[in-house]
Amino acid sequence: MKKIYDLVVIGAGLSSLMFLYQYLKKNSGQSILLLEQKDGFKQDQTFCVWEGPGLPDITNEFKLKPKKSWGKIILNSCNYEIKRDIEPYKYVCFDGKETLESLYNECKIKITAKKNELVEQTNYKNDIHIITTNNATYHGKCIVDSRNNIKTHEIKSPLVKQAFVGDEIELTKNLFSPDEVTLMSFKEKNNAIEFTYLLPFSKNRALIETTVFSSSPNLKEIQDSHDVLLKKYEPYTKIRQEKATIPMAIIMPDEEKAVLRIGTGGGMIRASSGYSMRRIANWALALNEGNINANNVSNYKYQFSPLLNWLDKNFLNVILRYPNKGPYLFMTLFKKANISSLVKFLSDKQSMADLINILLSMPKKLMCKGLFKEKNDVKN
Repeated sequence: MKKIYDLVVIGAGLSSLMFLYQYLKKNSGQSILLLEQKDGFKQDQTFCVWEGPGLPDITNEFKLKPKKSWGKIILNSCNYEIKRDIEPYKYVCFDGKETLESLYNECKIKITAKKNELVEQTNYKNDIHIITTNNATYHGKCIVDSRNNIKTHEIKSPLVKQAFVGDEIELTKNLFSPDEVTLMSFKEKNNAIEFTYLLPFSKNRALIETTVFSSSPNLKEIQDSHDVLLKKYEPYTKIRQEKATIPMAIIMPDEEKAVLRIGTGGGMIRASSGYSMRRIANWALALNEGNINANNVSNYKYQFSPLLNWLDKNFLNVILRYPNKGPYLFMTLFKKANISSLVKFLSDKQSMADLINILLSMPKKLMCKGLFKEKNDVKN
């Protein structure tokens, strides 16, 4: 006799595991199957968030161990530097492998988890999802789907892609300031925004990333630029590498019967920054008690803020249409904005007063250009 699970969760990434961690705390009595295509977690990603007053405490709520936190941030462009003390807030880094393993180990004792299961097809028939993988066929009443299956019409804004290549390295000498994180060190570029992102874990160890915002970034070119950047730190030992391309866009998934889309395909990447951990955590922590079923699954969808979407859409317009002005946009915002308002805005926890502060801190002429361009695109 075939087993029919109450929930089938596809993918064991950050969104699925943060969801399960909180959902299992509030609900019981359901049979849950987790399908993951890989055989384990790799040390090839880093998660970063802002923590502090007015923000849900990710570290404690998910019982995670930060790799490092910083109380000062730096941005620089064309020999102009902004250095700000962000206390009482912190910029916090979590090791990807350690984070996913911790969440997985907390969840797996309450569910059925299967690795090396690549989902090839799903069909919905007679109120049951039939999930076919490379190894077997499974059945479930509802699906929680974290796959990045984005349809073109679900993208509701300009699409900018964030591509990066990063290496964690250890030097033979002390060059880094371990209490300061460099969020953006811009390189002059006309057709894209390129910057270095530096997370110092000690005086001689850091994650250094070369990041590009563009409509069509080339990872090979980014790798070449990154290799040139690393030469100034020689000699060094390479600990690990991470690279990816992330869509920066407002993504609003279609309604599907008995399906909950989460993660990238569920619109859980912040369109204007490419960050996801904070948005996922805020959503997971706000989940109501009550088991998910085919009749109420839409109640669990990530709820978008129309005002934030409008701001992010305009932000993306500027990045896409005027990439050479990108450094000026970011530098102006981080220079003028109140730190509390800025952190809460970047963390999807802003008040109306925070939004007003952010709007007043942005370069108004440049943002109006983005808005004017959007209106013209709509007319055309």
